[in-house]
Amino acid sequence: MGQASSIKETFHGWICGSGIEESVSTRRLVSAAPSRSRPMERASLRATFRLRCAERISPSEVSKDCPVKLVVFDFDETLTLATFMTGNCEYADDEEKDIARVINFESPWVEGSRIAKLQHMLASIKEGADGRHRTLTVLTNNGKGVQAVINMLKIAGLDTYFSAVWTMPWRQYMPNGAYKDQSGQWKLFDPPSDKVRNHKADVLSHVTKNPEAWFPQIGSEAAFKDLASLSMGNIVLVDDQRANFQSQYGASVLRYCKVARYDADLYYDMRMVKNMGGIGAHHDADYDTLKRFVEDPWMCKETMQVRCQERDFADFQRHPPVKLVVFDFDETLTLATFMPRSKAITTKVGWNPTEAEFKDWSQEDLVKYNFESPWVDGSRVQKLRALFEEIAKENTLAILTQNRSGVVAVLNLLALANLLEHFSTIWCMSAPQGDCDGAFWENGRWHLFRTPCNEVHQHKADVLTHVAGHPQRWFPQLTSDSTLAAKLKDLRLEHVVLVDDERANFRNDSSISAAKVLRYCKVSRYDETYRDCGLLDQMGGLGARSDHDYEELKSFVKQPWEYPYPNRDEEERNMGKKKSPSNVSFSHDGQAESGHARIELHRIEDSAEPEKAPRQRIGF
Repeated sequence: MGQASSIKETFHGWICGSGIEESVSTRRLVSAAPSRSRPMERASLRATFRLRCAERISPSEVSKDCPVKLVVFDFDETLTLATFMTGNCEYADDEEKDIARVINFESPWVEGSRIAKLQHMLASIKEGADGRHRTLTVLTNNGKGVQAVINMLKIAGLDTYFSAVWTMPWRQYMPNGAYKDQSGQWKLFDPPSDKVRNHKADVLSHVTKNPEAWFPQIGSEAAFKDLASLSMGNIVLVDDQRANFQSQYGASVLRYCKVARYDADLYYDMRMVKNMGGIGAHHDADYDTLKRFVEDPWMCKETMQVRCQERDFADFQRHPPVKLVVFDFDETLTLATFMPRSKAITTKVGWNPTEAEFKDWSQEDLVKYNFESPWVDGSRVQKLRALFEEIAKENTLAILTQNRSGVVAVLNLLALANLLEHFSTIWCMSAPQGDCDGAFWENGRWHLFRTPCNEVHQHKADVLTHVAGHPQRWFPQLTSDSTLAAKLKDLRLEHVVLVDDERANFRNDSSISAAKVLRYCKVSRYDETYRDCGLLDQMGGLGARSDHDYEELKSFVKQPWEYPYPNRDEEERNMGKKKSPSNVSFSHDGQAESGHARIELHRIEDSAEPEKAPRQRIGF
């Protein structure tokens, strides 16, 4: 890769399939080892922006007698950090190739060449240290098609490790697959993706039943003979989209590697690039983790635990204590939220199912379906009570929810589970204008009030920023409760922890202030068959899958500085970025110029995560 002085570039992001242009101001590609605001050793103490490998626990076919034969990689935000392609997906000269190579594959956050590390990892997986040969493929939703993906893999020198590339969904007027023949040449073909539901788990299930239709090489090359007998346990899927591991139709990927997603404050000189990913983008341990998982997947049983983080802020070295812990409600306190049909639950504080006009839910079932977990031993409700009691000794507890049923409904559900004792206030961001959207505890009962939520951007980061600046408006009892006033004295944003299952709630990039939650706990999300409700997507719940969550959150609240966020301030990053591979200058209209050439790249992005499925019992 050629090197040159710092250069300016502009990229116009085009979100594939949405027709929305994402204009980005002048960018710069530079190189040199980036300095870090905190020691790498401290960041590596926690699983920060690291991929997660897991073998699902239940299927009996997954064992030491079921080796990995096929490793399937997603392309966008898995092999790439973010995918930028030219309009025709071709690259006319070395300069275009160099720019595409850097912006798609090289990471500005780690030292050394990410491409070289990927090459070494793929070679090690393909021909394992145990002497086992494995087949590597790409399965992607990239809307530009199979040839565009192959072109990009060739630019990075990665295509040599793959035996097939499959695209989805099936498109009638273009090839939907390619395979590599004995001479190493790519041949386009059409795999039977038109006969399969449009989900990666369903596609891989079909591959196990009809491997010869997906691998035309099977009949002529001995290296592929192991694929003639293939089960789901023989496959590892590496992907940045959690939803791809289990289909709503029942197909399930039994061994998977979840690549971390993140938003970049400064990707080269792009001031904000959202929903990025990439194996090894933030930590070199990713490569060895994946390699070891492929060799011994039974050592990584599936666990779903919380992840805690503290961002950098002014004077973070002083270790300011946590004063306020704010919990989301849906899929954080609940596993999935089920509401009865009775309208009274949304209007009457102290509502009880025995007085409901519809007898669709008993109190026992409302507590069980909303709060109790079938995946851990013991009562989750009792564990939550113990957690709240412990945290409340030194901190104030609050709830910030977007539940559309309103603050009274949330209050009533928590009361039915006896989970309200240690909370001081509940704020609801979804109440109709003019309705009470808050509740606070004073003099032995709950009182409704109107919060200043309508004065703030409808984003949790903005709301909590306002809470820190004006606590008396969010806690009406402050004037009469001296204990609470003492706990919240001199409240600042760095004193607040948000516990939430939605990653997007931790920062608001659409607001002028670009508000951020400085300390947060991300609750794990998952898709699972739940009781008699069938498959529910985007479930969550603190402690729903692991009792470790409670201890981790307590530890974080006591010492959040032990969970540092791996970011760098802008000044330090500007001092040391990766350089562009070519001497290119850029015009003010947003297109790169090299001599008479003009270079334009477009962002190709995976589809957004689907909306949550309805929360309802089958037959009700």
